[in-house]
Amino acid sequence: MNGKVEACKEALMDAIRESEEYLQYEESKAEVAGHPELHHLIDDYRRDVYLLQNSSQGNDVSEEMQRMFARRHELCKNEIIHRYITRELSMCRMLQNISMDVMSVTNLELDAFEDVISIDND
Repeated sequence: MNGKVEACKEALMDAIRESEEYLQYEESKAEVAGHPELHHLIDDYRRDVYLLQNSSQGNDVSEEMQRMFARRHELCKNEIIHRYITRELSMCRMLQNISMDVMSVTNLELDAFEDVISIDND
């Protein structure tokens, strides 16, 4: 890999580790680690969300999404879970934005995949 690219990658990784999103996420991870029962609930929810997002259930998706929203609402009544899920989402969005920005300069031909991935060229 090009030395300049490698140096920038390392700088980006340092910036991520120093970001408010990362520090808050790590704080929430440590908090959840002290509550194995909550960790289990969170992991089950995250697994189910992942499976739903990566399935092709057709018309059932809308109904299942409503159930997942209701489930999230119930889980987030617990402040520890709420903080964790909110901070994890913030961290994921930051990483997604970085990834999309980096991808936007590569001019990869992804048009054939627009039905399965979201490409936002702001």
